[in-house]
Amino acid sequence: MVDKFPLFLKTVNGSNFYWIASAERVTEYQRIGSKWLKQEWTAQTLPERWYVNDLIENVHNNVLRITEDDFWSTVPQND
Repeated sequence: MVDKFPLFLKTVNGSNFYWIASAERVTEYQRIGSKWLKQEWTAQTLPERWYVNDLIENVHNNVLRITEDDFWSTVPQND
């Protein structure tokens, strides 16, 4: 389990970036062509909590941990 938040992750193909503020709070940036979609959500159901845990633990080997600087240098900072 993770002992320190926030975590910054990206998918291996670089299309999704995750800012995990806690075991329940996630902000996801998804690149769609040249545009970005920002989704903020709270894991309220057990399947949602499992999904966040899978991201944190990299269960499917599809995400990479990145630094906060790498995260903010890639995703848009203005909403």
